Amino acid sequence: MRRFLPFLLLAVAAFGADASTLAMQRVPADTVTSAAQHALEARLGADAQGAVLNVIGVPEAIEAPEGKVTLKVHPVNGRWPRPRVGVAVDVCVNERVVRTATVWFALSLSRPALVYAADMAAGTPAKNVRLVSHDTDVAALQGDAIAQPEDMDGYRLRRAVVAEAVAVRGDFERVPEVDRQEHVDVVATVGSVSLRTRGVAGKQGASGEVIPVLVDGADSPVLARVIDKGAVEVVH
Repeated sequence: MRRFLPFLLLAVAAFGADASTLAMQRVPADTVTSAAQHALEARLGADAQGAVLNVIGVPEAIEAPEGKVTLKVHPVNGRWPRPRVGVAVDVCVNERVVRTATVWFALSLSRPALVYAADMAAGTPAKNVRLVSHDTDVAALQGDAIAQPEDMDGYRLRRAVVAEAVAVRGDFERVPEVDRQEHVDVVATVGSVSLRTRGVAGKQGASGEVIPVLVDGADSPVLARVIDKGAVEVVH
């Protein structure tokens, strides 16, 4: 064993020298950033003319083994457009991924959107909400913008809104069949006999939901199922 020890030491030393002198190449950060930006511009398509892209975060230059370098840009997923976008780029050598780097961009995108023509109170029916078109930064929107006023038929404002704010779906809620404190028709069935009277809904309800209703002349509410717009049926 002692006879072979010097040869083993020489072999280990030679291997270490080969590993330390492995040929490397540098992939500039600008190259990765350019690939990410071109992919993002392609994602914007026709919207690119109204977009402003600013690089806000770049990777360092990448050390990679010698060989043919190619870049593979990952698709941009998630909400689109958005004000901050990260684009992942695979750095490949001889078709093998050796590093994945992310380039960050700030994005603003100006295009027409529907905005409120005036301040509006919560509960305003959508048919009474006046919308006008105005250029705005749609990348900064928190929610889905309304494309057509008709999309909100049967809805009302969930909250108060201010003039020139972009109209988004989250501002609206569907008008229920029965609203809280609404006067409703009440149907009570006993055997084969149906009685009709009036009452006041204690809470809002959609079709099929059971809600408390104070029948005219009664001291306490009864439970009733919503059966139609402004109509309920007493639950026994």
